[in-house]
Amino acid sequence: MIKKQMTVVFICLFAGSLLFTACRKEDKNNQENTTEETITETVATAEQSEETIDNSIGADTKETEEETEPGTESETEESISEKDALKYIQDKIGDRGYYFEVVDDNLVLEDKNYYVYQISDSDGPIEPDVLVNKRTGELSCYYSDGSTAAFSEYPLYVKPDTDTDSDSVSSGEISQNEALSKLGKVSAKDLGLPAELSEYSIIFDDWTTNINGKECYGINAYAKDKERMISMGLFYVTIDGSTMYKFDSLLDDFVELKEK
Repeated sequence: MIKKQMTVVFICLFAGSLLFTACRKEDKNNQENTTEETITETVATAEQSEETIDNSIGADTKETEEETEPGTESETEESISEKDALKYIQDKIGDRGYYFEVVDDNLVLEDKNYYVYQISDSDGPIEPDVLVNKRTGELSCYYSDGSTAAFSEYPLYVKPDTDTDSDSVSSGEISQNEALSKLGKVSAKDLGLPAELSEYSIIFDDWTTNINGKECYGINAYAKDKERMISMGLFYVTIDGSTMYKFDSLLDDFVELKEK
């Protein structure tokens, strides 16, 4: 009886040992599978992170390249100032004085940048407008339909005449600008103006006026009031620079002026 019981116990222990061994083997396999999955997931995650980093670096590099890409020639090179642009115009239209207004400070035509100036006289704006190349200072006409033309077509363009200048100097005559400079030395009070002459737009007569037997340059001072030009005074300087006058509308006569 005891021997039979021992046999049963031995069989149970043996069966339990087999079952325990099988369970351990299955656990080991599960652990290996879990480890492989974890490693696979980790590698996949690392690859995704690396790809994300590469994409970010690529995007940043592209943005940096776009930001540092050099601009057009007109953007990168130094532009002339509005003051210099105005001088280019005044050098071309002679000794007349007009009202100048910048109506567009950065017009782009065919990848070139321009100032657009509107020039006015006592009758209003003079057409067409004037373009000044912001890099070279070259002048051209700009019509209302958007077309352009050489500045020589502009109504106020004056072709340089060196012969006239030499004749003027040899005969002892002063230029219109010199006459204006001389008139500018007279006080605003004597001129009958609220401010100094330099504060006004100046327009020269295209002819000379005979006063007391002497030929004189006619100099007209205008004030700008919105869209109108208001006449502030008529002045005259003899072409030899010896005498200056203003026209007194109350006296209806010419009054001689003296320097300060």
